Amino acid sequence: MKKIICIGECSLNIVLDPSGRPLGSMPGGRVTNAAAILAASHDSRVLIASEVSADPVGDILADYLSGHGVDITSLDRFTEGRTPVNIFTAPDADSQPVSLTRYEQYPDEGFDIIWPRIDEGDIVLFGGFYALDSRMRPRLSRFLSHCVERKALLIYLPGFLPQQAPRITHVMPAIFENLEISDAVIARSEDLKYIFGTDSPEESYRNHIDFYCRSLIAINPDARTIDYYSGNGSSSARIPEQQCRTMLWNAGAVAGVVSAVISHAVTPGTLAEPSAVIRDTILDAAVSSAAQAIKNISCLWQHIS
Repeated sequence: MKKIICIGECSLNIVLDPSGRPLGSMPGGRVTNAAAILAASHDSRVLIASEVSADPVGDILADYLSGHGVDITSLDRFTEGRTPVNIFTAPDADSQPVSLTRYEQYPDEGFDIIWPRIDEGDIVLFGGFYALDSRMRPRLSRFLSHCVERKALLIYLPGFLPQQAPRITHVMPAIFENLEISDAVIARSEDLKYIFGTDSPEESYRNHIDFYCRSLIAINPDARTIDYYSGNGSSSARIPEQQCRTMLWNAGAVAGVVSAVISHAVTPGTLAEPSAVIRDTILDAAVSSAAQAIKNISCLWQHIS
């Protein structure tokens, strides 16, 4: 049976009201939540390769993942530092942006992960700042190269917080290296804008991504669509507005893409020249999975994306 290996940051999101009073908390990160969704809804073995501190926040995240059926054998529990916390402050009005304050304390040396075995056909989902940071990138790059050699299918999520890379030019070489080894890319429109400087996901694909990777699934909440761009055509699927503005819908969409890849025996060769049927199938699965994920959204404070 194929395995799903998810590589990305584990963090805790805390949401405050406009007066600074805490409303609630939940695990953060698309990779983390996608891993939990996949493990709870899919027969495949799901593993996460990440790190959290041996602190109470780290315990919350480790329990969340294992409670959903994720294999945390490759979750490193470091002792010198603190698990990242993202504090979101809800705005007074809908027209105002959400305020984000981030706290993290990673050790200078870390990412001491026991990498899982990779077999042909396994799915490797990776991304965020983990795929760029100088502290962890050397080990991750070697592992990803090994995944390519072992004929795994690689899916890259290039998004990260602007606070983590104040000068995008510093990490662009790593982004292009990640694109080159990937079979598919899943990106939010705001991430593409930040990285490539264009409001159009299609322009980002045609001008920057297509040369390296032939499949881009672009999640565009402003247009309320998920779009699939490839070298031989494009497809689009609508997302209901109420679904686009919750904390789990991105992770749900990512999990849907991965599920479709496994369920329909999609290969790297398929993603290099995806047919209209494959594009539509993957988009339908993304929309369906996102809709299923937000059924677990029960509190108003979770409607902050």
